[in-house]
Amino acid sequence: MLSTSRKKRFALPILRFLLPTLFFLAGSKGIFAQDAAPQVSLESPYNTIYVHLYYLQPDSYEPTKAALTLQTDLDSTTRVQRAVMLKQIYDGLGLYVELDKIPRDSFYRDSLSGEYLYRPFPLELPEIYVQRVGQKWYYSPESVRAIPALYKEVYPFGADFFVRLFPRIGQHRFLGLFVWQYLGALLILLFLLLLHQLLSRVLSWLVSRLTRSKLYPDLISHELAFKVARYLSLLALMGVLRVLLPMLQLPILVSAFVMTAVRIFSAVFFMMLFLRVWDIGMLFFGRFIQRTDNRMDDQLLPLLRKLGQILIVGGAVIQILRIMDVNVTAIIAGLSIGGLALALAAQDTVKNFIGSLMIFVDSPFQIGDWIDAGGFSGEVLEVGFRSTRLRLLDTSVVSIPNGNMANMSVVNRGVRVYRLMDVTLGITYDTPPQKIEAFMQALRKLILEHPVTNKESYYVHLTALADSSLNILFRVPLLVSDYASELKHKEDILLSILRLAEELGVDFAFPSTSVYLYPQQADVSRPKP
Repeated sequence: MLSTSRKKRFALPILRFLLPTLFFLAGSKGIFAQDAAPQVSLESPYNTIYVHLYYLQPDSYEPTKAALTLQTDLDSTTRVQRAVMLKQIYDGLGLYVELDKIPRDSFYRDSLSGEYLYRPFPLELPEIYVQRVGQKWYYSPESVRAIPALYKEVYPFGADFFVRLFPRIGQHRFLGLFVWQYLGALLILLFLLLLHQLLSRVLSWLVSRLTRSKLYPDLISHELAFKVARYLSLLALMGVLRVLLPMLQLPILVSAFVMTAVRIFSAVFFMMLFLRVWDIGMLFFGRFIQRTDNRMDDQLLPLLRKLGQILIVGGAVIQILRIMDVNVTAIIAGLSIGGLALALAAQDTVKNFIGSLMIFVDSPFQIGDWIDAGGFSGEVLEVGFRSTRLRLLDTSVVSIPNGNMANMSVVNRGVRVYRLMDVTLGITYDTPPQKIEAFMQALRKLILEHPVTNKESYYVHLTALADSSLNILFRVPLLVSDYASELKHKEDILLSILRLAEELGVDFAFPSTSVYLYPQQADVSRPKP
């Protein structure tokens, strides 16, 4: 069972939503009560739809006049029934007809088809439209034939379900509504609460079973599975509510308000559900990249998570704006112009974002690699949307914009196969050739016996007669994986070289200058003063 706090979190928002609508009901009766009765001329889409709705209002109820707007060969009784059913379909779906937006032109043409027809609700009810026949406008025969099926879809249990459920006490009015409408709303609320408890438990178990992996049985937590189940349950409740609400036969303004709210809540619940499903997908993706050798995948994961969340929330916002009848196309066009201006004003930001994408695609380095870039040398800590962060030798962190990083030469020392030891050994000029050869043979033997040296690619040769020394090139690759091991083994090799030189009597030279003084000749006399 759900805890008391969870019940309150579910019930209180509903009560806060329903209570203000009760005060709204009193002013919703008789929308056309203050309007003048229209003439039944049917000369335009406006007049036809206005006549149909006006003469089915409680204060101006003349269904025979409303039925004149239907083009059909049915008898008068059936014709009246279809006209009433069409208005009930509008009311049940919460579709409020805004008369100011209906064209008054007798020769109006649909912008898409070019025909003389007008659809009041092209998205919600594309089957219902008025068309020009001769000099008048009527609901088309196709629309009239579609009314019974639409009515059955909107009212699967009949429009008078709650009226028949409370036949005696339900006919009294209170705050603009019949008592049976209040009782019906209470029954719907109780039914939704019980259904929510049942669905949450069943779906939570089902989601846990479906998301359980043999490789990662404990990857999806019970809390995350319950969140997915809760939003699935709430979406199911919104679907049930959209089926049950029309049977309350609320006034059109209230019905439109409530149905719009239900659609908005459905969009929000879809957004939350997709966010949780995206989190589950990212958990599986995170476990997958742990099995790869590419350390850049670890940095790609949070970027993908953020990008997915932005797309999901953006899609939900667009859907909510459409539900609220906001011109999304105009907003997107305005954002495109504003985006162009923003891109021109923030070229560096766009450049850095594109640079980050290029880094992920090209992968010149990975997290943990030691690189030289932009005059800095350090370990790669993070590659973000804007910059790449390096930790330098003194443990400070430098951020290099990705736009610059993508265009500069980067030396990646983290992908080196060997660490090269390249030393020039300068020995004194008084060293005999035989001793030099023996010293070089000992150096070659040292390389062959050392555990981390490359035995196939090394150089030990006398290469130069320098100003103050005889230079021996000592170059050998070291098979080590990190900088600390490189220093350790270089130190070991250098100490071994010093021991060999001491054993063989080889002295190392240092920059020096020799001055030779010759004795003065005895017969050289000093000048007289």
